[in-house]
Amino acid sequence: MSDRTVRGRLEVTCRNCSLMRLCIPSGLTQQEIEHLSRLVIGKKTLQRGDYLYRKGGKFRGIFAIKAGTAKLVTYDLHGNGYVTGLLLPGELLGFDAFAADRHECSAIALETVRYCELPADRLDELCREVPKLLRELFRHASAKLYGETSQVVLTKRTADERVATFLLDISRRLQVRGFSALEFRLSLTRQDIGNYLGLALETVSRILGKFADEGLIGVHSKHVRIFKQEALQAICTGSAELPSA
Repeated sequence: MSDRTVRGRLEVTCRNCSLMRLCIPSGLTQQEIEHLSRLVIGKKTLQRGDYLYRKGGKFRGIFAIKAGTAKLVTYDLHGNGYVTGLLLPGELLGFDAFAADRHECSAIALETVRYCELPADRLDELCREVPKLLRELFRHASAKLYGETSQVVLTKRTADERVATFLLDISRRLQVRGFSALEFRLSLTRQDIGNYLGLALETVSRILGKFADEGLIGVHSKHVRIFKQEALQAICTGSAELPSA
């Protein structure tokens, strides 16, 4: 592969990606990024409702979302689905198949999604040739584990605290990615949000309406605008309570 070809592929994968510092290459040298970029499969596209992978599917690799959002869904023995995660641009997924070579959940596009893929059959080779990559993958996997643990803790809190924490978590993650922290679109439906937080659909709608009535947020369909971050944070920490609706 010529130097010109390598540079061309690099332009659409890693070096010039606006999400570079949030994705796999963070912490790698320029030479290591170039080596990684030769093997990354970039710019694949999914439409809303398409599966990036399905529960039980064979491990194909690690995926990095470049644009759009996706949800992770797991299923019980009766086939009931439970939302376990929301993926934003710059986040990685596919770690659930590391242990058994089969995915433990499904990843579904919530809107048009563009993503890159680090093929499973090249991971061993890459980790040998780019030693820091293994550390980076562990870092991302650790962050996923922390997020799952935090989610378990969150479901033990009050309904108001869960919804406020959910809104501020999205706000924080979007801000890190260079998007607005105060105005964004909820790609999850109210039903999915309730599923994710362990709340009934009606409860989610009621609390969002209450937050809006109190002037903390503005809600129009799926669009949310945060007016009072500190007030939401106070609810998250249990140091403030809103009047019952």
